Amino acid sequence: MTRQELDRIRWASSTPDATRRRLLGGALAATALAALPLRRAAAAGVDARLKELGVTLPEVPPPVANYVPYTVADGLVYGAGQLAFKDGDLLHPGKVPSDVSIEQAQEAARQCAINLIAAVKAACDGNLDRVQRCLRLQGFVASADDFTGQSKVMNGASDFLVEVFGDAGRHTRLALGANTLPLNASVEISGIFAIS
Repeated sequence: MTRQELDRIRWASSTPDATRRRLLGGALAATALAALPLRRAAAAGVDARLKELGVTLPEVPPPVANYVPYTVADGLVYGAGQLAFKDGDLLHPGKVPSDVSIEQAQEAARQCAINLIAAVKAACDGNLDRVQRCLRLQGFVASADDFTGQSKVMNGASDFLVEVFGDAGRHTRLALGANTLPLNASVEISGIFAIS
């Protein structure tokens, strides 16, 4: 919403009821109409957007235990926990912030999100344009005992999803600290996506 539209809504809220309803309705309708092409553009070109960001999705990493990388049920993709593997190496192992800086952990969270998107793409038969919305991310951060910045770390994943999917990438989120994570990872992320 532009500053002009916000000012119009603020001004409308101080006018008589009938005028206010007419002005607010017009401002909100204009905002909704203006947002439609942006949502379509984001949804219509997810692979193009990834390319623009310089991101190549990896092959879906095989599970390291008795589970599957994703399940699909009732129009939802449930992605298994993803670690920050890149080209076969685990990015930034250890605890935050004693072994891994917040910035490094954010980079690891971003890589977890890339790996999660790869799993979602496989669940969508290779068509990320089927993603309607990221509904929820669950993030675990291997944390030093006094570290309370898990949400800052998770921003690395959340911001990336919005970069890729636009408004459809906005989600609810859980960010928790953990004593340790599998393979000494600093971050592990799973997610739930609505698909068509």
